[in-house]
Amino acid sequence: VWLREEARNHTGKPWVLFVSLVAPHFPLTAPPEFYYRHDPAQISMPKQYGEDRPDHPYLRDYRTVFEYDDHFRTEDDVRRGIAGYMGLCSFVDHQVGLILQALEASGQAANTRVAFTSDHGDNLGARGLWGKSTMYEESVGIPLILSGPGIPAGEVRDEPRLLTDLSRFILQSAGADADGFGQTDLLSGEDAAVISEYHGTGSRSAAFMLRKGRWKYVHYALYAPQLFDLQADPDELRDLAGDPEHAGVLAECRAQLLTRLDPDAIHAEARAAQRARVEELGGEQAILERGDYGFSPPPGVKAVYA
Repeated sequence: VWLREEARNHTGKPWVLFVSLVAPHFPLTAPPEFYYRHDPAQISMPKQYGEDRPDHPYLRDYRTVFEYDDHFRTEDDVRRGIAGYMGLCSFVDHQVGLILQALEASGQAANTRVAFTSDHGDNLGARGLWGKSTMYEESVGIPLILSGPGIPAGEVRDEPRLLTDLSRFILQSAGADADGFGQTDLLSGEDAAVISEYHGTGSRSAAFMLRKGRWKYVHYALYAPQLFDLQADPDELRDLAGDPEHAGVLAECRAQLLTRLDPDAIHAEARAAQRARVEELGGEQAILERGDYGFSPPPGVKAVYA
C-alpha cells in the first residue's frame, strides 16, 4: 500500500521502506499451493543426520533444549518437514515478487536500491539439528542480495559480511552519515574478518565465531573450540581443531578473536544479565510453569503461552 499510494509523495528526498516477513519459520506449515511445489520424495536426507552426527558438548546442550528432531519419527517425516520449509521459502519469494511489482508500478524502481536478507538461517536437519543458534553455515550464513543504482549486476561476492554492514549500506544509499555503523562497505570487495556470537536459549556456554577467508573458528567459553576449512570442506564435516597440522591456524584465529573481544568477560556478563532477568520474572520455576509460545504469532493472532 505504501509503495502504491505514498512513494509518489517522496520523490524529492531519499526514503527507506523496511518490510519484515516471518516465514520461513517453525511450524513448518506452508500454504498448499507452495508446499506442493516440493515433492518430499525427491528431497535428500540432511547431511550427518544418521549415526555420524558430531558430538560436541555445545551441540549436546542445544539438542537437549531444542528437541525438534525427537518429533520426526521416520525419514519421510524429515523430508516432509524440509518440504514445508522449502514451501515457506517459495511463499516468501512470491511476496517479494509482489513488493517488487508494486515498486515498479510506483515508477521508482529505476532509482531505488533493494536489499534482501534474513536474520538467521536454519540447520534444517543437518547433524540432527533444527532451528538456529549454532555456528554452522546453515544457521549463521544468510542470503544477501542487492540491486539498484550503482550495484554491479550479476556479480557474486564470496567475502563475508555482517548485518551491521547492511546498516552502513542503507545510510550511505540514503546519503546519510554512516560513520560508526558497520565495519565494511558491502560493495568494497574487502576480505574482512567477521564475528558472530550467541548467548541465548540452548547454550550453557557463550559461542563466538570468527570467519576470515577460508577459515571458520568457533570459540566456546566453556568447551573446546572448532575449526573448519570452508574451502576444502564447505559442508563442515571435519572439525580440524584437534589436528596437530592445523595448530598454527587455530592459534592464529584465536589470537584474532582476542584482539576484538574478551570472550570470558562477555560470557560472564551475559550469564549475570540472564540471572537477573530470571529473578525479575519471578524465578526459574515460575518461568517454566508459564511456558513459551508454540510459534511466532503472525499479525492479528494473540500470543498464547503453552
